Amino acid sequence: MKKILSLLCIFLALSTLSAFAIPNDEKPQDSKEVKDFSDIHRTYIQAWSDWDVDTIVKYGDGAAGYGHSTAFPRPVREENSFRAGVKKFYEGMEAFKIRLVTENYRVIGTTGVAWGHYACTTKQKDGPRRTIYLRYAHTFAKRDGKWMLVLYHRSLLTAEDMQ
Repeated sequence: MKKILSLLCIFLALSTLSAFAIPNDEKPQDSKEVKDFSDIHRTYIQAWSDWDVDTIVKYGDGAAGYGHSTAFPRPVREENSFRAGVKKFYEGMEAFKIRLVTENYRVIGTTGVAWGHYACTTKQKDGPRRTIYLRYAHTFAKRDGKWMLVLYHRSLLTAEDMQ
C-alpha cells in the first residue's frame, strides 16, 4: 500500500509540476495571431507560384529542412546562396505552381506551424508537365516581430495516401 501511495504522490507531483513547466500559450485557431501567421504562410507559398524570389528569400532565408526528393537535410539557407539557388531553379523551369489543398495552422508563443497537402505543377525546360501531391510541415519563428521559416519538410503522397 505504501508503494502505491508513494507512486501516486510522485505522479501527482510530476503532473502538477509539468503544468507549470510547460507554458500553455497556444492561440485559439481563430485568433488574430493565427490569422496573421496563416496570411504570411500563404504569402510565402504564393511567392513560389509567382516566381517572386524576393519574397521567398524574405521569409525562407535561414531555414533548413528536407525537400521531397532529398533523403538528407538540406543545409541552412543563407541569403546570397539561397537567392542564387532559387534563381537557378526557375531558370530551368517553364512552369511552377503550388496550390494548397489542405492547410492547418497552430501558433504557440513565437512559434507557428503550418501543415497540410499541396499540389505542385511543374514543367522543366524540355520536360513534361506534371503535377505531384505532397504533404508539408513548415515551422516558423517570430524574430523581431516578423515570421521567418526555420524548418520545412515536404514528402510525396503515395496513391494510398490520396484515398
